[in-house]
Amino acid sequence: MAKESSPSFVLSVEIERNPKMFSIISDELEICRVMYNTVLGQYLKREKQMKREKHYHKLIRQWKGVSKKLEKDQKNPLLLNEKKHLQQQFKALREKYLLMEYASHDWVKPVRNHFGNKVNSAVAQKIASRAWHAFSKKLFGKAKQVYFIRKNEMTSFEGKSNTTGWRYVDRHIVYKDVHTSLIIKSKDPYASEVLTNIEKKTPFSYTINSKEETKTINDVYRVKYVRIVRKVIRGKIRFFADLVISGYPPSKNRQVGKGNVGLDIGTSSLAVSSLTKVSLTNLAEQVKEISKVIRLIQRKMDRSRRAMNPHNYQVDGTVRKGKKTWIRSKRYRILGSHLKECHRRQGVIRKLSHQSLANCLLGLGDTFYIEAMNFKALQKRKKKTECSSKTGRYIRKKRFGKTLGRRAPALFIKILEEKVKRYGGSFIKVNTQTFKASQYCHVRNHFIKKPLSQRWHQVDENIHIQRDLYSSFLLMNSNKTGTKANRKRCNQTFPLFKQLHDQEIKQILKQKKMILNSGIIVHI
Repeated sequence: MAKESSPSFVLSVEIERNPKMFSIISDELEICRVMYNTVLGQYLKREKQMKREKHYHKLIRQWKGVSKKLEKDQKNPLLLNEKKHLQQQFKALREKYLLMEYASHDWVKPVRNHFGNKVNSAVAQKIASRAWHAFSKKLFGKAKQVYFIRKNEMTSFEGKSNTTGWRYVDRHIVYKDVHTSLIIKSKDPYASEVLTNIEKKTPFSYTINSKEETKTINDVYRVKYVRIVRKVIRGKIRFFADLVISGYPPSKNRQVGKGNVGLDIGTSSLAVSSLTKVSLTNLAEQVKEISKVIRLIQRKMDRSRRAMNPHNYQVDGTVRKGKKTWIRSKRYRILGSHLKECHRRQGVIRKLSHQSLANCLLGLGDTFYIEAMNFKALQKRKKKTECSSKTGRYIRKKRFGKTLGRRAPALFIKILEEKVKRYGGSFIKVNTQTFKASQYCHVRNHFIKKPLSQRWHQVDENIHIQRDLYSSFLLMNSNKTGTKANRKRCNQTFPLFKQLHDQEIKQILKQKKMILNSGIIVHI
């Protein structure tokens, strides 16, 4: 049975410069990289051996047959028992080839001994577990392949407790006989409050469900373990200590409002509907300028790479197949470091933008409804090859990969959900296939399938509603189970929604805001 874990949060603090400690961290990161790659390679080797077995291929055929039958009859007890039996056989086969997490803890020991036991045993075990989690995604079909870590690309390692190895003691990071202080800014009351709670061992309580009983557990603020992180900021290497702390983060006097809030999230925009406000906004608008800079740097790097490696390209400009050696000029490497910094800045700005937007939405209500979106599927290219009837050329198979990378809607949902639940609200993900917010019309009381190009919903001859805002309105009026919109409530709240909707559209046109994929034409 899994051990119940106490609530925790992370405080990231920069480590003060100490050449000796920084040298130790750099050495350990490289050793951890070797351990990770060794363990991962062992997993891949054993998986290959397992897949050679005839018994494995037989189980795969049986599994596919049972899965097809279950698609037609999902509640058939015989098929469910057969599926359970197959799962047990798969598990036995994995155990035979030691494709388990704890096997990696044995494999990492000789590698650790090879490097003179410089790395703490707890850190080595965590690295082995990290390799398992990466490999398990491939093993269970959640990823197509796994990657080894290149030299100097290992960025972090962590322990298991704050008693051995790397640990936090009185605002210092201690390792063996070396210690250095943490940089605590005087204008950072959040970090000061957290560290004061740790020093005073401030008590807190939380509840767990055990055997259908709710228990209250009393605990104190303490550092569970320390994670050491290397970051390259503006071309300089800096080290940070992520303190994983048992407890709740300090409250910033924020409160959730009252009422339902509907959220219709797209690849690059967010529509919000509540009883007090209706809004349509772009996600992470501030990353737009950096995206342009990134594109220009990538073009420069491509030109440099082509100029230095003409033998690796064919006449038509495509990369030649087969083994190649690449020559990277000094200019190319400088541009590469500049590109890395731009991506870092973009990530920081994107996260701050999402957090700021989430904080603004908290006051609108205490129950948030949103459709469960599979953004991973939207990243994939189209499988079907199509030709344009006008030009006769092939239509591009690209979909929303770049947009999702820049705007990160899944990250926004994660941040908002965590904030809503922390302040006592509810965050409900409705079923997209049953709710069909983009197709339902509460006036006609039936579903109307619309193409993606149609950005306005026609309620009647005189009333046109922006499609995304109307979907958020329907989600706001969802029933308790989240399966469909409550038509009676829709009729009651629609006049107020229409008024707020028109105000928002006028405001967008007045400010000349370009909302992506909204259908709102702004004359600049």
